[in-house]
Amino acid sequence: MSWLIRIPLKWTILAIVVFFVLFPNPAQFIRHLRHVSNFERMIEPNAPQFAVWEAELRDRLTKAADKSRKRNGQPAVSPPMSADTGPTTRPGDHEWNDALSPKRVQKEVEKFTYEKVKYDWDWNVWGSADYMPTVAEMFESAGNQPDGVIREDCDGRAVMAASLMRRLGYQSSIVTDLRHVWVTTPQGDWMGPGRKTTMRSTKAGNKVDYLSTISNVPVSLSYGVAVFPLWREVILTLTIWLLLCRLGMGWRTFFFGGLLLFQGLLFMRMGVLAPASLRAGNEAWPAWVGLIHAVLAMGFLYWASWRVGRRAIPLTSASA
Repeated sequence: MSWLIRIPLKWTILAIVVFFVLFPNPAQFIRHLRHVSNFERMIEPNAPQFAVWEAELRDRLTKAADKSRKRNGQPAVSPPMSADTGPTTRPGDHEWNDALSPKRVQKEVEKFTYEKVKYDWDWNVWGSADYMPTVAEMFESAGNQPDGVIREDCDGRAVMAASLMRRLGYQSSIVTDLRHVWVTTPQGDWMGPGRKTTMRSTKAGNKVDYLSTISNVPVSLSYGVAVFPLWREVILTLTIWLLLCRLGMGWRTFFFGGLLLFQGLLFMRMGVLAPASLRAGNEAWPAWVGLIHAVLAMGFLYWASWRVGRRAIPLTSASA
């Protein structure tokens, strides 16, 4: 087969396998791209699903404020009540502002979010390597579960927490370092802030710090590989291995290239999950070692495949 056909065909096969291993649902992948392209649109303070949560959260905040007033010798002040809905839910109407600082409100929202949204990986919840859902999608997904519990990873929790803060009338934005997603407010970062921010939500859309993005890629990639299901990564590694090989390649060359490739995968999986003593203060080095192994393996297999092709040229010419 001519290289003009063989090489594009192999790249096409690789792209298809990679895509469907990472994102089995193409429609969901398109929605994901739309969601992550603008974090600001993901913050939905007026989502109707929050009505019950807001009443419960306001009740908690009011009780916390009353306890604070009692400690300071001040009378308790309850929020305005409605016979139909209980505590009123007017954004910006902070009945507890004289007793609770914004930072205390923020901590209560963080605790509330962790209680209501249990942590789980996107491939368990959505079947994809990554997916940032809307508020409605998270509640709908929970409704399809026997226990009715919302399960999400850091990006879903950040969407919930930032939306609740806005609903209560406070500023909040979503930020990420490529590995983790959290929330920031004028009082500081919370929801487990990670490395230096690479992207944050603004009224004008996402604001990207490109230098931080480049520096965070190795660690983020290592973390992603470390926690992603091994069987999916084995499929990807086998696909790359077989596509780089060619009939006529010696079995030693074939297995040596595969060994290097899988060693690279194992180093990448070790990455940030390795003990701190092993990482010696630099959590990125296992990722770099893994990448070097993988690049060497692919370069070696490509070179070996090229040599097989070169040996076949004289034979083809002689037979012609």
